[in-house]
Amino acid sequence: MSDVLHGTVTVVIGARVYTLQPTLEAALRIETRFGGLRGALESLRLLSIGACADIVVAGAGLRPDEHTDVAAAIFKTGVSKVSTELTPFIVALLNPVPPSVADRGKPEAVNTAQ
Repeated sequence: MSDVLHGTVTVVIGARVYTLQPTLEAALRIETRFGGLRGALESLRLLSIGACADIVVAGAGLRPDEHTDVAAAIFKTGVSKVSTELTPFIVALLNPVPPSVADRGKPEAVNTAQ
């Protein structure tokens, strides 16, 4: 995965493919809904259909009125499958800097500049 795509997650729910982008707007929408990203992770652990739909709507930049359709598709697809696929997206929001960028600041990182 390239640094540009770090944290981007593609989820197939029913017949639709959703691409979730780890943007500040998505993070803020999720934080507002769950009282923080940790709350979002906990809701995924509890297999909440509504929580999964909230995360998909925020991450894919969908309109709030699409929530019901997304929730219905999650129910038909299986909340355990969808919640498992959404967890890496929330983790990416918790750690927005790709590992290769974080390593550049460490003394033991390989210097490729010449």
